[in-house]
Amino acid sequence: MRHSIVGWTLVLLLIASPTASRAQVVSDPEIWRAFAERIEPGRTLKVRLTSGQRFKATLLQVSAQGMTVQPRTRVAVPPQVVRFAEVASIEIDTGKGASIGKAIAVGAAVAAGTFFGLMTIAFSVLGD
Repeated sequence: MRHSIVGWTLVLLLIASPTASRAQVVSDPEIWRAFAERIEPGRTLKVRLTSGQRFKATLLQVSAQGMTVQPRTRVAVPPQVVRFAEVASIEIDTGKGASIGKAIAVGAAVAAGTFFGLMTIAFSVLGD
């Protein structure tokens, strides 16, 4: 009986646990201006706006009101000024993304770990 209670408690905790943590978003334009001023022109950035729009762009210049960027698109577009008040986040793009093989390996490992964890819980609950 005791193992059943422990097993079901673990099952409920696994189901109820959050899947991802939320990061805080800095919204002060002065912080983004100070951050952008330290980035050298020509660097590729990942920009997210308060409207939810996301894009990659090359930094051209920084002014007091905003930054001028060249969006990376398939069709050439003119440089755009992004006001710091509209910025939700800025990241420097390092160009190091996860490869397909690494993503498949991580997914398989997570699936296997989840399967064996749930089987262990199920056997402990049903074993009484």
